[in-house]
Amino acid sequence: MERRKLAPKETTAQEVGDLMHLAEQYLADAQVETISPDLRFTAAYQAALQLATIPLHCAGYRPVGDGRHITVFQALPLVMGEEYNAAAAYYDVCRRKRHEAEYRRVGQISEHEVSELVSAVGDFLSAVREWLAVNHPNLLGEQA
Repeated sequence: MERRKLAPKETTAQEVGDLMHLAEQYLADAQVETISPDLRFTAAYQAALQLATIPLHCAGYRPVGDGRHITVFQALPLVMGEEYNAAAAYYDVCRRKRHEAEYRRVGQISEHEVSELVSAVGDFLSAVREWLAVNHPNLLGEQA
């Protein structure tokens, strides 16, 4: 990953808690079935993005410049471990789908894609909590 895509960043338990809360809210919104699949997918994607931002901040970095979403997901296996390569690739595919649905073509996200992403993000939420407990318990705050 190019260094110019990252800048130094100190984080706090408050900031981690805020990102976690935001991710939880997006994930809850993604499960409101009266909302369109496109918007629910976007909400679930945003939850994944917030969750993936947490380890990056804990590692002392923040994304800068163009392509910040890409940078966050590329950094995921570098910070949390290579076992997150597949998750990073999946979330990047979701990033592209979300972009297409939001800016180019409405109505192309299926209920199955929403359910799949919501499930993946729910698992990722648990994984980030566990990772924080092991690697940065001082940043857990009230999230423990």
